Amino acid sequence: MAKKRILTAALAVLVFVAMLSSSLFIIEHADHDCTGEDCPICEQICLCTQTLKTLSLAVMAAVVFFALSALLHISIRQVETACVPHTPVSLKVKLTN
Repeated sequence: MAKKRILTAALAVLVFVAMLSSSLFIIEHADHDCTGEDCPICEQICLCTQTLKTLSLAVMAAVVFFALSALLHISIRQVETACVPHTPVSLKVKLTN
């Protein structure tokens, strides 16, 4: 279980670093001296933009998945507590008749 958490944290850090480095590259080279068509910096900016779009979509999908699973978990817990039958033992009733 600990291995899974470490791998999950490492993956989250890698996604964050990829998004941060792509953003910083775009910011740093936004006003470069473009050589026209087939400019390598423009191509790299395009790749960084595509990377940001893809990773942001993946992050949003993960957030929605975890939010829905948490909401489902809470709903199931509420239904379970509401549907628990009350027995004399759970109500601590003494049956001495």
